[in-house]
Amino acid sequence: MKNFKLKCKTYAACRAPFAWVGGKSRLAKDIIALMPEHKTYAEVFGGALSVFYQKTPSKLEIINDINSELINLHRIIKSRPISLQIELNNMLRSREIFELIKNKAIKPRNNVQKAAFYYYLISLSFGAKMDNFAMSKSLRSPKNIYKSFEIYSKRLKMAVIENLSYEKFIKEYDGVDTLFYLDPPYIGTENYYKMPRAFDLKSHENLAFILKGVRAKFILSYNDCSVVRELYKDFNIKEVSTNYSLNINSINKKAKELIIMNY
Repeated sequence: MKNFKLKCKTYAACRAPFAWVGGKSRLAKDIIALMPEHKTYAEVFGGALSVFYQKTPSKLEIINDINSELINLHRIIKSRPISLQIELNNMLRSREIFELIKNKAIKPRNNVQKAAFYYYLISLSFGAKMDNFAMSKSLRSPKNIYKSFEIYSKRLKMAVIENLSYEKFIKEYDGVDTLFYLDPPYIGTENYYKMPRAFDLKSHENLAFILKGVRAKFILSYNDCSVVRELYKDFNIKEVSTNYSLNINSINKKAKELIIMNY
């Protein structure tokens, strides 16, 4: 864990507190290294905030996601980290409980328990897809849900947390001093993401159209495909290599991804 300072305060660069579909824990350093100077940092598709947790804090930071359950989890990590930890410590790692929560047979009593249930499904499923209870054949033990969230709460303390569509968020925070980081659902994998509305080809085209008109600088991560290359052919495109897991036993496959910038 790497420490850095901003205005006499010490923060810790760390991995996100949970995994996420399409998470950027492996590419975060590459993305951060390409960031220009800015005053306002705004994440449009927050996910697990892998880049946010590894970057140096900016003067103003805003994180966003359209997924209200995910945003509730971030807000509880920020405001009630110990309560969340206690709630999870009182839960057993169980396939039966996983299915009951997934099928909404157990209703959360409050926002803390709602966040705990959501974290439970993320943490005990393969690839954070929240579909099936994960049990590694090699380790013979489910994933861990018992965690301290205090370091994440401190990092989130000064951040604004929004629950907006990408269109509204970009319009609200666009400005010459802003840096947008965007990690939209990848083309061809949109159904993996838990979103209140489908992110289809029109959404990808609309996002590209909006970004062509922003005053802010943006850095965008995407899968390498002909559609993306055509939509962003007028921008700076950098290829990077990464690995992703193919199955629960962590067999990895190399892949090429794109980092796209308007600077």
